[in-house]
Amino acid sequence: MKRILIDGMSNNMGGIEKFVHTLYEILKDDCKVDFITVDDKIPFEEEFKANGSNVFRITPRYVSVKNYKKDIDKVFKMRHYDVLWFNKTTLSSIDCLKAAKKNGVSKIICHSHSSQNMGGKFTMMMHCLNRKRVGRFIDQRIACSPEAAEWFFGKNHKNVMIFQNAVDIKKYEPDQKIREKIRYELGVEQNFVIGHIGRFSPEKNHKFLIDIFEKVSEQTKAVLLLCGDGALKNEIQEYVKEKQLVDRIFFLGIRNDINRILQAIDCIVFPSVFEGLPFALVEAQAAGVPCVVSDTVSKDAGLTELVHFLSLDAPLEEWRDTVLNYKDYRKVSVKKQLADKGYSLDVMKQKVREIINS
Repeated sequence: MKRILIDGMSNNMGGIEKFVHTLYEILKDDCKVDFITVDDKIPFEEEFKANGSNVFRITPRYVSVKNYKKDIDKVFKMRHYDVLWFNKTTLSSIDCLKAAKKNGVSKIICHSHSSQNMGGKFTMMMHCLNRKRVGRFIDQRIACSPEAAEWFFGKNHKNVMIFQNAVDIKKYEPDQKIREKIRYELGVEQNFVIGHIGRFSPEKNHKFLIDIFEKVSEQTKAVLLLCGDGALKNEIQEYVKEKQLVDRIFFLGIRNDINRILQAIDCIVFPSVFEGLPFALVEAQAAGVPCVVSDTVSKDAGLTELVHFLSLDAPLEEWRDTVLNYKDYRKVSVKKQLADKGYSLDVMKQKVREIINS
Protein backbone atom coordinates (compact mmCIF):
# COMPACT_ATOMS: atom_id res chain seq x y z
CA MET A 1 0.00 0.00 0.00
CA LYS A 2 1.46 3.35 -1.05
CA ARG A 3 1.93 6.07 1.55
CA ILE A 4 0.93 9.56 0.41
CA LEU A 5 1.52 12.88 2.16
CA ILE A 6 -0.68 15.82 1.15
CA ASP A 7 0.42 19.41 1.78
CA GLY A 8 -1.78 22.46 1.27
CA MET A 9 -4.78 22.25 3.61
CA SER A 10 -5.55 25.42 5.58
CA ASN A 11 -8.14 26.15 8.27
CA ASN A 12 -10.50 27.62 5.66
CA MET A 13 -12.88 25.74 3.39
CA GLY A 14 -11.68 26.81 -0.04
CA GLY A 15 -11.09 25.27 -3.43
CA ILE A 16 -7.86 23.54 -2.39
CA GLU A 17 -9.52 22.00 0.65
CA LYS A 18 -12.42 20.67 -1.43
CA PHE A 19 -10.05 19.32 -4.06
CA VAL A 20 -7.94 17.60 -1.39
CA HIS A 21 -11.05 16.01 0.13
CA THR A 22 -12.07 14.63 -3.26
CA LEU A 23 -8.50 13.41 -3.80
CA TYR A 24 -8.61 11.74 -0.39
CA GLU A 25 -11.90 10.00 -1.22
CA ILE A 26 -10.30 8.56 -4.34
CA LEU A 27 -7.11 7.40 -2.59
CA LYS A 28 -8.20 6.31 0.89
CA ASP A 29 -9.14 2.69 0.07
CA ASP A 30 -5.92 1.85 -1.76
CA CYS A 31 -3.38 4.13 -0.08
CA LYS A 32 -2.35 5.38 3.34
CA VAL A 33 -2.97 9.15 3.21
CA ASP A 34 -1.54 11.65 5.71
CA PHE A 35 -1.59 15.45 5.88
CA ILE A 36 0.87 18.18 6.85
CA THR A 37 -0.31 21.66 7.87
CA VAL A 38 0.67 24.78 9.80
CA ASP A 39 -2.90 25.36 11.00
CA ASP A 40 -4.50 24.30 14.29
CA LYS A 41 -7.50 22.79 12.51
CA ILE A 42 -8.29 21.76 8.95
CA PRO A 43 -11.62 20.90 7.30
CA PHE A 44 -12.59 17.21 7.37
CA GLU A 45 -9.95 16.51 10.05
CA GLU A 46 -12.24 14.30 12.14
CA GLU A 47 -13.10 12.24 9.07
CA PHE A 48 -9.43 11.86 8.11
CA LYS A 49 -8.42 10.74 11.60
CA ALA A 50 -11.40 8.39 11.96
CA ASN A 51 -10.21 6.59 8.84
CA GLY A 52 -6.65 6.24 10.15
CA SER A 53 -4.93 9.25 8.59
CA ASN A 54 -2.38 11.35 10.47
CA VAL A 55 -2.51 15.15 10.50
CA PHE A 56 0.98 16.47 11.24
CA ARG A 57 1.19 20.02 12.59
CA ILE A 58 4.35 21.99 11.94
CA THR A 59 5.59 25.35 13.17
CA PRO A 60 4.41 28.17 10.85
CA ARG A 61 7.22 29.73 8.85
CA TYR A 62 6.40 33.19 10.18
CA VAL A 63 6.92 31.95 13.76
CA SER A 64 10.30 30.31 13.15
CA VAL A 65 11.87 29.46 9.80
CA LYS A 66 14.33 27.12 11.55
CA ASN A 67 11.62 25.14 13.37
CA TYR A 68 9.40 25.13 10.28
CA LYS A 69 12.10 23.40 8.24
CA LYS A 70 13.02 21.11 11.13
CA ASP A 71 9.40 20.01 11.61
CA ILE A 72 8.95 19.25 7.90
CA ASP A 73 12.11 17.16 7.81
CA LYS A 74 10.99 15.31 10.94
CA VAL A 75 7.73 14.23 9.26
CA PHE A 76 9.59 12.72 6.30
CA LYS A 77 12.12 11.00 8.56
CA MET A 78 9.38 9.59 10.80
CA ARG A 79 7.63 7.78 7.93
CA HIS A 80 8.66 6.83 4.45
CA TYR A 81 6.32 8.32 1.84
CA ASP A 82 6.02 7.16 -1.73
CA VAL A 83 4.24 10.32 -2.89
CA LEU A 84 4.06 13.98 -1.87
CA TRP A 85 1.13 15.91 -3.38
CA PHE A 86 1.95 19.62 -2.86
CA ASN A 87 -1.10 21.90 -3.34
CA LYS A 88 -0.41 25.65 -3.20
CA THR A 89 -1.36 29.07 -4.56
CA THR A 90 2.25 30.32 -4.55
CA LEU A 91 5.78 28.93 -4.44
CA SER A 92 6.77 31.28 -1.61
CA SER A 93 8.00 28.21 0.29
CA ILE A 94 9.18 25.00 -1.34
CA ASP A 95 10.78 23.52 1.77
CA CYS A 96 8.36 20.60 1.77
CA LEU A 97 9.40 19.75 -1.80
CA LYS A 98 13.07 19.96 -0.83
CA ALA A 99 12.57 17.72 2.20
CA ALA A 100 10.68 15.17 0.09
CA LYS A 101 13.53 15.06 -2.42
CA LYS A 102 16.18 14.78 0.30
CA ASN A 103 14.32 11.95 2.02
CA GLY A 104 13.85 9.82 -1.08
CA VAL A 105 10.15 10.32 -1.89
CA SER A 106 9.62 8.53 -5.20
CA LYS A 107 6.94 10.82 -6.68
CA ILE A 108 6.82 14.55 -5.92
CA ILE A 109 3.79 16.35 -7.36
CA CYS A 110 3.55 20.14 -7.50
CA HIS A 111 -0.02 21.37 -8.08
CA SER A 112 -0.79 25.04 -8.83
CA HIS A 113 -4.22 26.26 -7.66
CA SER A 114 -3.99 29.97 -8.50
CA SER A 115 -2.87 32.34 -11.24
CA GLN A 116 -1.56 35.39 -9.33
CA ASN A 117 -0.02 36.50 -6.06
CA MET A 118 -2.42 36.60 -3.11
CA GLY A 119 0.26 37.72 -0.67
CA GLY A 120 2.55 40.70 -0.23
CA LYS A 121 5.84 41.78 -1.80
CA PHE A 122 7.89 39.23 0.14
CA THR A 123 5.60 36.40 -1.02
CA MET A 124 6.00 37.59 -4.61
CA MET A 125 9.78 37.83 -4.29
CA MET A 126 10.08 34.31 -2.87
CA HIS A 127 7.67 32.92 -5.45
CA CYS A 128 9.72 34.32 -8.34
CA LEU A 129 12.94 33.00 -6.80
CA ASN A 130 11.55 29.53 -6.18
CA ARG A 131 9.87 29.29 -9.58
CA LYS A 132 13.36 29.28 -11.15
CA ARG A 133 14.50 26.29 -9.11
CA VAL A 134 11.38 24.28 -8.31
CA GLY A 135 11.95 21.99 -11.30
CA ARG A 136 14.89 20.25 -9.67
CA PHE A 137 12.70 18.96 -6.81
CA ILE A 138 9.55 17.74 -8.59
CA ASP A 139 8.49 14.88 -10.83
CA GLN A 140 4.99 15.96 -11.89
CA ARG A 141 3.65 19.42 -12.73
CA ILE A 142 -0.11 19.98 -12.40
CA ALA A 143 -2.26 23.13 -12.64
CA CYS A 144 -5.96 23.92 -12.48
CA SER A 145 -5.76 26.11 -15.62
CA PRO A 146 -3.23 27.33 -18.23
CA GLU A 147 -2.94 30.62 -16.30
CA ALA A 148 -2.16 28.72 -13.11
CA ALA A 149 0.45 26.67 -15.00
CA GLU A 150 2.21 29.83 -16.17
CA TRP A 151 2.09 31.33 -12.67
CA PHE A 152 3.93 28.34 -11.16
CA PHE A 153 6.09 27.10 -13.99
CA GLY A 154 6.73 30.11 -16.25
CA LYS A 155 5.69 31.15 -19.75
CA ASN A 156 7.68 28.38 -21.34
CA HIS A 157 6.26 25.70 -19.08
CA LYS A 158 6.22 22.20 -20.50
CA ASN A 159 4.74 18.88 -19.45
CA VAL A 160 2.12 20.48 -17.20
CA MET A 161 -1.06 18.48 -16.74
CA ILE A 162 -4.18 20.68 -16.63
CA PHE A 163 -6.19 18.91 -13.99
CA GLN A 164 -9.96 19.33 -13.84
CA ASN A 165 -11.16 19.77 -10.25
CA ALA A 166 -14.12 17.48 -10.71
CA VAL A 167 -17.22 17.19 -8.56
CA ASP A 168 -19.53 14.32 -7.79
CA ILE A 169 -22.16 15.69 -10.18
CA LYS A 170 -25.04 13.61 -8.84
CA LYS A 171 -24.76 15.41 -5.47
CA TYR A 172 -25.38 18.77 -7.17
CA GLU A 173 -28.14 17.97 -9.66
CA PRO A 174 -31.04 20.49 -9.47
CA ASP A 175 -33.72 19.21 -7.11
CA GLN A 176 -36.89 21.24 -6.52
CA LYS A 177 -37.73 19.55 -3.21
CA ILE A 178 -34.29 20.26 -1.73
CA ARG A 179 -34.47 23.80 -3.11
CA GLU A 180 -37.76 24.50 -1.33
CA LYS A 181 -36.52 22.92 1.92
CA ILE A 182 -33.25 24.91 2.04
CA ARG A 183 -34.92 28.19 1.07
CA TYR A 184 -37.44 27.65 3.87
CA GLU A 185 -34.67 26.87 6.38
CA LEU A 186 -32.81 30.03 5.37
CA GLY A 187 -35.97 32.14 5.35
CA VAL A 188 -35.51 33.31 1.75
CA GLU A 189 -38.48 31.62 0.03
CA GLN A 190 -39.88 34.76 -1.60
CA ASN A 191 -36.55 36.28 -2.65
CA PHE A 192 -34.28 36.40 -5.66
CA VAL A 193 -31.29 34.68 -4.05
CA ILE A 194 -27.78 35.70 -5.11
CA GLY A 195 -24.81 33.75 -3.83
CA HIS A 196 -21.05 33.81 -3.49
CA ILE A 197 -18.69 31.08 -2.29
CA GLY A 198 -15.15 32.01 -1.36
CA ARG A 199 -12.78 33.18 1.32
CA PHE A 200 -12.86 36.82 2.40
CA SER A 201 -9.61 37.94 0.78
CA PRO A 202 -8.69 40.81 -1.58
CA GLU A 203 -8.83 38.88 -4.85
CA LYS A 204 -12.47 37.90 -4.26
CA ASN A 205 -13.52 41.56 -4.49
CA HIS A 206 -16.35 41.38 -1.95
CA LYS A 207 -16.94 45.14 -1.75
CA PHE A 208 -17.67 45.29 -5.46
CA LEU A 209 -19.99 42.30 -4.98
CA ILE A 210 -21.86 44.22 -2.26
CA ASP A 211 -22.14 47.23 -4.58
CA ILE A 212 -23.62 45.04 -7.32
CA PHE A 213 -26.08 43.51 -4.89
CA GLU A 214 -27.14 46.94 -3.65
CA LYS A 215 -28.11 47.87 -7.22
CA VAL A 216 -29.97 44.58 -7.70
CA SER A 217 -31.88 44.97 -4.43
CA GLU A 218 -33.11 48.38 -5.55
CA GLN A 219 -34.94 46.64 -8.41
CA THR A 220 -36.31 43.51 -6.75
CA LYS A 221 -36.69 41.71 -3.44
CA ALA A 222 -33.32 40.01 -3.13
CA VAL A 223 -30.91 38.53 -0.62
CA LEU A 224 -27.20 37.72 -0.83
CA LEU A 225 -25.74 34.56 0.72
CA LEU A 226 -22.01 34.68 1.47
CA CYS A 227 -20.31 31.36 2.20
CA GLY A 228 -16.77 31.36 3.53
CA ASP A 229 -14.44 32.90 6.07
CA GLY A 230 -11.19 34.83 5.97
CA ALA A 231 -9.14 37.79 7.08
CA LEU A 232 -11.40 40.44 5.53
CA LYS A 233 -14.70 39.10 6.90
CA ASN A 234 -15.04 41.75 9.64
CA GLU A 235 -14.23 44.52 7.17
CA ILE A 236 -16.91 43.28 4.77
CA GLN A 237 -19.44 43.01 7.61
CA GLU A 238 -18.76 46.66 8.47
CA TYR A 239 -19.21 47.61 4.82
CA VAL A 240 -22.58 45.84 4.80
CA LYS A 241 -23.59 47.88 7.87
CA GLU A 242 -22.51 51.10 6.15
CA LYS A 243 -24.68 50.18 3.17
CA GLN A 244 -27.60 49.39 5.54
CA LEU A 245 -27.98 45.94 4.01
CA VAL A 246 -27.65 43.85 7.16
CA ASP A 247 -31.17 42.41 6.78
CA ARG A 248 -30.48 41.46 3.14
CA ILE A 249 -26.99 39.92 3.30
CA PHE A 250 -26.37 36.70 5.24
CA PHE A 251 -22.92 35.47 6.29
CA LEU A 252 -23.24 31.67 6.34
CA GLY A 253 -19.61 30.91 7.27
CA ILE A 254 -17.76 27.80 6.20
CA ARG A 255 -20.22 25.18 4.97
CA ASN A 256 -19.85 21.48 4.37
CA ASP A 257 -23.16 21.40 2.47
CA ILE A 258 -22.44 23.72 -0.47
CA ASN A 259 -24.23 21.27 -2.78
CA ARG A 260 -27.43 21.94 -0.80
CA ILE A 261 -26.90 25.69 -0.42
CA LEU A 262 -26.55 25.96 -4.19
CA GLN A 263 -30.04 24.51 -4.57
CA ALA A 264 -31.38 27.66 -2.87
CA ILE A 265 -29.35 30.10 -5.00
CA ASP A 266 -30.72 31.64 -8.20
CA CYS A 267 -27.51 33.29 -9.44
CA ILE A 268 -23.84 33.21 -8.43
CA VAL A 269 -21.91 36.48 -8.77
CA PHE A 270 -18.13 36.14 -8.89
CA PRO A 271 -16.35 39.49 -9.51
CA SER A 272 -12.83 38.28 -8.64
CA VAL A 273 -9.81 40.43 -9.43
CA PHE A 274 -8.08 37.24 -10.56
CA GLU A 275 -8.60 33.47 -10.35
CA GLY A 276 -7.24 30.24 -11.77
CA LEU A 277 -10.29 28.08 -12.24
CA PRO A 278 -12.46 28.47 -9.13
CA PHE A 279 -13.83 25.20 -7.81
CA ALA A 280 -16.91 27.12 -6.63
CA LEU A 281 -17.82 27.84 -10.25
CA VAL A 282 -17.56 24.16 -11.15
CA GLU A 283 -19.88 23.39 -8.22
CA ALA A 284 -22.33 26.12 -9.22
CA GLN A 285 -22.57 24.89 -12.80
CA ALA A 286 -23.02 21.31 -11.60
CA ALA A 287 -26.02 22.62 -9.63
CA GLY A 288 -27.42 24.36 -12.73
CA VAL A 289 -26.88 27.85 -11.27
CA PRO A 290 -26.20 30.77 -13.66
CA CYS A 291 -22.91 32.53 -12.93
CA VAL A 292 -22.03 36.17 -13.63
CA VAL A 293 -18.23 36.28 -13.54
CA SER A 294 -15.47 38.84 -14.05
CA ASP A 295 -13.44 38.38 -17.24
CA THR A 296 -10.28 38.25 -15.12
CA VAL A 297 -11.30 34.70 -14.22
CA SER A 298 -9.87 32.03 -16.51
CA LYS A 299 -12.10 31.50 -19.55
CA ASP A 300 -11.72 27.79 -18.85
CA ALA A 301 -14.27 28.37 -16.07
CA GLY A 302 -16.95 28.71 -18.75
CA LEU A 303 -17.68 25.01 -18.90
CA THR A 304 -21.33 25.53 -19.85
CA GLU A 305 -23.60 28.25 -21.21
CA LEU A 306 -24.42 29.15 -17.59
CA VAL A 307 -21.34 31.40 -17.29
CA HIS A 308 -21.53 35.05 -18.38
CA PHE A 309 -18.27 37.02 -18.31
CA LEU A 310 -18.22 40.77 -17.63
CA SER A 311 -15.44 43.32 -17.33
CA LEU A 312 -14.71 44.76 -13.90
CA ASP A 313 -14.63 48.13 -15.69
CA ALA A 314 -18.25 47.71 -16.79
CA PRO A 315 -20.73 49.99 -14.97
CA LEU A 316 -22.48 48.60 -11.93
CA GLU A 317 -25.72 48.94 -13.85
CA GLU A 318 -24.47 46.47 -16.47
CA TRP A 319 -23.60 43.97 -13.76
CA ARG A 320 -27.01 44.57 -12.15
CA ASP A 321 -28.92 44.06 -15.39
CA THR A 322 -26.98 40.90 -16.26
CA VAL A 323 -27.73 39.42 -12.84
CA LEU A 324 -31.40 40.39 -13.10
CA ASN A 325 -31.66 38.54 -16.41
CA TYR A 326 -31.59 35.34 -14.35
CA LYS A 327 -34.31 36.35 -11.91
CA ASP A 328 -36.83 33.88 -13.31
CA TYR A 329 -34.37 31.33 -14.67
CA ARG A 330 -35.40 27.72 -14.15
CA LYS A 331 -32.46 25.42 -13.50
CA VAL A 332 -31.74 22.46 -15.75
CA SER A 333 -29.13 19.71 -15.53
CA VAL A 334 -25.82 20.28 -17.34
CA LYS A 335 -24.21 17.02 -16.22
CA LYS A 336 -23.55 15.84 -19.78
CA GLN A 337 -21.68 19.06 -20.66
CA LEU A 338 -19.53 18.77 -17.53
CA ALA A 339 -18.84 15.08 -18.08
CA ASP A 340 -17.90 15.70 -21.72
CA LYS A 341 -15.28 18.25 -20.57
CA GLY A 342 -13.77 15.87 -18.03
CA TYR A 343 -15.37 17.28 -14.89
CA SER A 344 -16.85 14.01 -13.72
CA LEU A 345 -15.59 12.04 -10.73
CA ASP A 346 -14.89 9.00 -12.89
CA VAL A 347 -12.50 10.96 -15.11
CA MET A 348 -10.74 12.42 -12.06
CA LYS A 349 -10.36 8.97 -10.49
CA GLN A 350 -8.70 7.67 -13.63
CA LYS A 351 -6.29 10.63 -13.80
CA VAL A 352 -5.33 10.39 -10.13
CA ARG A 353 -4.55 6.70 -10.41
CA GLU A 354 -2.45 7.31 -13.53
CA ILE A 355 -0.47 10.03 -11.72
CA ILE A 356 0.10 7.99 -8.55
CA ASN A 357 1.09 4.82 -10.38
CA SER A 358 3.18 6.28 -13.20
